[in-house]
Order: sequence, then C-alpha cells, then structure tokens
Amino acid sequence: MTASISIAQERSGADVAVAIISSRESTETLGKTVAAALRALEGFNAVLDVVVNGNQGLAESLVSHLRTSDGKLPAGVGLRCWSLPCGDKAHAWNTYVHQLWPGARTTVFMDGYVEPAADAFLLLDKGLAENLNALGATGVPSVGASAPRMQKAMTSGGGIHGNLFAIGASAMRMIRNVRFFVPIGLYRVDAVIGAALCKHLQPIGTTWDVQRIVVLPAVSWSFKPLKWWRIRDWVAYIKRLSRQQQGELENLAFRDFFMRRQQPLDKLPRTALELVEEWIRLAPDESSSVLKRSSSNRRALERMRLRRDPEFDSYARKSLFLLDR
Repeated sequence: MTASISIAQERSGADVAVAIISSRESTETLGKTVAAALRALEGFNAVLDVVVNGNQGLAESLVSHLRTSDGKLPAGVGLRCWSLPCGDKAHAWNTYVHQLWPGARTTVFMDGYVEPAADAFLLLDKGLAENLNALGATGVPSVGASAPRMQKAMTSGGGIHGNLFAIGASAMRMIRNVRFFVPIGLYRVDAVIGAALCKHLQPIGTTWDVQRIVVLPAVSWSFKPLKWWRIRDWVAYIKRLSRQQQGELENLAFRDFFMRRQQPLDKLPRTALELVEEWIRLAPDESSSVLKRSSSNRRALERMRLRRDPEFDSYARKSLFLLDR
C-alpha cells in the first residue's frame, strides 16, 4: 500500500463510511479486517476509519503494517487510522459519531476481528435504500456455535448485531442532533443503539418498531471462533460471560430509563455504572427482585462498582489524534 494509506481528506457526501472499532486484536487480525473492508468498498466513494481504543501500540503497528503491504487503496476510498487513549468501545463509538464521522449515505460499524464478505457493504447500502422507513440495517451471524440460534431469532424477531451493522444518514444526523452518547463502560453497546433506533430516538410520541432496523440474512462475515484447547480463548470466554451478566443489568436499566420513565437520550448518565445505579435507586422493586434472585447479577454489580478508575474521566476527555499526520 502507498504511504497515503494512513491519511485521507475528510469527504462530505460519501456513499459509504465505515468505522472499524478495535482494541485487543492482533495486528495480523486487524490487518485482515481492514483488507476485507477495503475489498468490500470497491466501487464506492468512501472513507474507512479504523478507531483503536486504549491500545496505541496496536494503532501504530497497524499503520506500519499497512505501509509495508503490497495492496493499494481502491479508487475513491480514503483510509484513516485513529488512536484513542480511553480503552472503551462506547467511548470510541461516541467519538466516531460526534467527532470523526465524515458524512455518508450509509455508515457501517464493525468490530476489529470480523472480515465482511465482499458484497456486505453493497447489501447494507441497498437494504437501507429499499426500506425508506428504516433507520438501520444489520447482518446476521453465520459463524460460531450460537449462529443458527441468532439467525432464527433475528430473522423472526428483529434486532441488531454489533459485529456488522449500518445506520442511514438521516439517523446519524438525528443521533448527533439529540446528543445521544452511549454511556461509557457499557457492554451492550449495540443493544442500546438498536433500542434507540427502534423508538426513532424519541422516548415519547413514537411506537416501538423492530422494522426500523432491516435484518439482512445475506449480509455475512467471518472470524476465527474461540478454540476450547487454547487457554487464552478460555480466559476470553470467561470474561465474556462476566460481561454478559453486566449486560443484563444494563438492558434493564436502559429499558427503565428510556421506555418506562421516557427520558430523552441526552439525559443518559455518562457511565454504565451510573445508569445501573440510577435504575436501582428509581426502580427499587424491580432491581431488588432481579438482584435477589440472581447471584451472578449481584456479582456483576459488584464488579462494576469495583472497576471504577479515578483516571477514567480524564482519559475519556483527552482529544484523539490522527496517526502520522
């Protein structure tokens, strides 16, 4: 790839903008994700942003990797690599949406370890264009032990999958206009985004409609699934189970905030812990029942409370920078 691989001019009116949000991937894995995304952007006027959070070494290594690769950027495609000091996916998503977004007809969000199929972005863009009332579109998993179950659930009941989904231009502008910031530290980032889209980003005066997110079973991606014989994969699996228990509390807290109390999105607490603590305080019957009957939920709450970092706020406010400007 040429030296221009790490920097591109901001472009308004792009066909497609893609944000790859990464943190703990290896350079090899993230490099494969970027290469697959570039292949899927062939023929588009587009901007691809790689937003690495909490891992400056990975961001710098990726830039070096891209410079020494043999490929070239597709015509009309710009690639930017960013490093954020705060290691948090919600903060990275907020930063992209409110500070980095270059403006595009369709904006695709994807994780740093997934490799989209060559037609994935085309199908997401087409799906939004053909469903004018939709605010978002999502792919459906085809890899992993839970893929068949999730395929069935999403096809019949709707939803959004955080590995690969898209938001239309009008919805992106609404997100910015209503000042929707996902609480920092949130595990269920995609679930909260999906719920907000299903309510048209407004708690009052709108109905819940899962068809505001188009489910596209033909949109697929691949990744390396966890292997039971690798110790590091077992560690990752256990951590994921722990975070999923936190996610249950987050979903209940957000439902209470947005659906029951009908609070606007710009009033969301700044952190996931604050959101859950507010639910415990304002919905004592529900929260006490949930925590009383589930020891795993109690442990999840304890871990959330213990994870508070006195430097977290200052990290979240540090400005981002473009590598190799």
